[in-house]
This record gives sequence, C-alpha cells and structure tokens, in this order.
Amino acid sequence: MIKGFGVLEMLVSLSLGLGILTVIIAHAVETGRVAKKITSNQERLEAVFHTVDTIKADLNKCGMRLQEAGKFFNIPAFESSQGGFKIIYGLADEALLENSPTGQQTLKIAKNEFFKKDKTILIYNLEQGAWEFNEITDLSGGVPVLKNPLRSDFPGNSPVIAVKRVEYKYYPAQRVLKRKSDKGNFQPLLEEVSDFYVTFFPDANSVLYRIEVNKKEQIRGYIFLLNLVQP
Repeated sequence: MIKGFGVLEMLVSLSLGLGILTVIIAHAVETGRVAKKITSNQERLEAVFHTVDTIKADLNKCGMRLQEAGKFFNIPAFESSQGGFKIIYGLADEALLENSPTGQQTLKIAKNEFFKKDKTILIYNLEQGAWEFNEITDLSGGVPVLKNPLRSDFPGNSPVIAVKRVEYKYYPAQRVLKRKSDKGNFQPLLEEVSDFYVTFFPDANSVLYRIEVNKKEQIRGYIFLLNLVQP
C-alpha cells in the first residue's frame, strides 16, 4: 500500500509539474510574441518618423538657390506625378571668374567642394537671357570639365549653381516608398506602404502628401515651399 501510494504521488507530481511547465512555456511564447510585436511596431513607427522627416527636409530645400533662375527662365523646382514627385535645389553657387564662350567645356570658378565629378550644374545669365543644365565629368587642376560644350556665351560673373536632384516613387506591387538622389538608384525608404500620393498647389506654393501604412495608419503633411515664393 505504501509503495502504491508513492507511485500515485509521483504521477500526481509529474502531472502537476507538466501542467506548470506547459503554462510557463505558453507564457514565454506569448511574452515573446508580444515583445516581437511591440518591437516591430516600434521599428515601423521609427521608419515612419524617419520618412516624414526626410520628406520635410527635402521639400524645405526645394528651389533653394534657384529663385532667380526659376523666376526668369521658368525652371520647375517641383514636379509631381502619380505616386511620386521630383525636386531640385542648389547646394552651392559661384560666379564665373572669366568669360565662357559657346563651345567651351570648362568653367573657371572659385574652388568649391560641391562642384565635383558627376554633379549637375546650372549656369545662366539674365542679361543674355541664356541658361542651361550641364554635368561635371572631371576636374582638371581644380577646374570643372563639362560633359557637353556650352550652347551659349556666358560672360564673367554669370551664376553657376551645383544642383541636387531628389525623387520619390511609390511601388504598389512591393508596397514600398523609395527615394533616389541625383544619379543614384532608388533606395527603400518605407515598407508596408498601402498608398502614397502628393498634391501640388501652385497658387499657394504648397504640397499636401499622404502616406498610408498597412491600410490603417495615415500620415498627412502640408508644407509651404518657401523657396518658390517670389518677392
């Protein structure tokens, strides 16, 4: 009897032990799932905040250093399309140190770190009514060498601007919003995007954008493009 009672106790203890172990494992699994979900949500929020900050930073620079040229030569600093937009702005500006006639492929300007290989430049002159985009293919003794010969004469003191181009594009099939800078490739900026659109209001020089994540969360922004406002 004593021996049988010991076996029964052992079976009861094992059953209790297995039950407690099962509860502990289930709790650990649930805790891990919740922690993973919280981490995933936190990472998504951080990605959303980073995306919004990046869009705001780019739009706030839209048209910078291009106000004069944009006004006289109707150069669009902002262009929107379905599921994306493009902007341009100036990183730095210098003046020609000497005349640059038609056909010339070098520009004599003061040394500036922003005028480097593969950088797009805008050169213009209001008196001549001339302007053109070009590209720096090399630096020869610090002098920018252009990809294409100049199409017009540009006298000394003509402004030369190092231009930055930024483009945003939404890929519905991949549910990804991507960003491209200058001649680089599109890089993922935000995933799990279910919708993205941008509306430009030219009369108010403002942009309304909306980002929808997972068909649930929506982030809207309304930004004035201050650099497009003409005095």
